[in-house]
Amino acid sequence: MFTFIFTMISLRYLVNPVHYAALAGISFTSPGGITIARVGFAAFPLSFAVLALITLLSARWRLGGLYMVLIVNSVVMAVRILGFQLDHSTASAHLLIPETFLLILTIVAIRLESATLQRR
Repeated sequence: MFTFIFTMISLRYLVNPVHYAALAGISFTSPGGITIARVGFAAFPLSFAVLALITLLSARWRLGGLYMVLIVNSVVMAVRILGFQLDHSTASAHLLIPETFLLILTIVAIRLESATLQRR
């Protein structure tokens, strides 16, 4: 789920950063700004998606990958909530629902993977 979500976020901003940023109320004033948006909004999410996929496919790195997903998702949620307070806007509050669902699934997966590793 994490890999899919972050890949989709990345592809949107990789292919058409001006359009998708404008939908979020962001505008760019230079080509350099567009490149920075591609790096920040596309490269970083794509990097996390690739790392998550690699760790998902490797039994040795699976638990570490799950902790990475937990940390990234927790930080995203914390920054979103902080933004509500600092910016006096809850425009993206609806995204807390899937983020909370992903957080719960990740915690369950960590517990299951930890139990599996303890039985070995």
